[in-house]
Amino acid sequence: MQQTFYDFSAFELLKDKKPLLVCDDAFDSFGIEFPCEVTRFSAFTSNPDYEDIKSGVKVLRKNKCDFIVAIGGGSSIDTAKSIKYYNHINLPLMAVPTTSGTGSEATHFAVIYRNGKKQSIADKRLLPEYVILQADTLKTLPLYQKKCTMLDALCQAIESWWSKKATQESILYSQKAIYLILSNMESYLHNDNDGNTKMLVAANLAGKAINITTTTAPHAMSYKLTSLYGLPHGHAVAICLPKVWRYMENFDYIAKALGTEHYEDAVSLFEEMLLELEILPPQNINEDDLDILTNSVNRQRLSNNPVRLNKSTIKKLYKEILEIADGEEN
Repeated sequence: MQQTFYDFSAFELLKDKKPLLVCDDAFDSFGIEFPCEVTRFSAFTSNPDYEDIKSGVKVLRKNKCDFIVAIGGGSSIDTAKSIKYYNHINLPLMAVPTTSGTGSEATHFAVIYRNGKKQSIADKRLLPEYVILQADTLKTLPLYQKKCTMLDALCQAIESWWSKKATQESILYSQKAIYLILSNMESYLHNDNDGNTKMLVAANLAGKAINITTTTAPHAMSYKLTSLYGLPHGHAVAICLPKVWRYMENFDYIAKALGTEHYEDAVSLFEEMLLELEILPPQNINEDDLDILTNSVNRQRLSNNPVRLNKSTIKKLYKEILEIADGEEN
């Protein structure tokens, strides 16, 4: 059973442990203290590689660690999960997200790269046993990153709701997440403590939703945008979602959760929000990019989408996402 804490009191669980601390360089700015000695592992990239994970397993075993603590964004938490997975021993895992978007602390999935290819790991043991949602960890997050991670959580909640795998439980998580995101966006972007707390909770709820349903077409189409143009994941998925939603021509009931009556109004609202947040399409587009993007989409990831998208439709959607006029790609 996953336990959630709203301060660092959970660290008392580590008092007699030998934890492996998985974190990036941002950890040093938080002033976090542990009630025990920790072994730190930071030798991983923002897109963790299988070789990074093997190094982490070696460090864990060499230091005879009996607990894993992940402090950071999705990369840190996914690295910690993957170390646990490839260690083949079910050590307890505590996750402390320092961004309010990935929801990785609430899922049993992890994403790493192996031989340059994205690899998803799914295992019930990857769901952290303990989660700390501490608003102070968001204080130093740059504004652009705050926008991107918030949008990732919002997209997760919307996609989970329309997913083929949606359940009553996942829909409830999605509804609560969307409400918290929209009603606390201004406070969060102004870095207020209450807004940060509510956004951490919203991201956690969105993570719980996709833990049940997984994501759909906007996420499937976002990955190559990230690698091709260097866009943060939340930015990439956010510019995909309204175009996919408009094509599907459905889900007025989700539009109502966004404060509108019809899906077209919700899509327009979403696009206006992106303009206001200055989340724009990439500008450095090459003529071959459309084909590269279209061919990159994993068909299995699309299978969860409620409306079927064929290859020509995907290419058309990418043209809209990148704001390429007809004939311009030639």
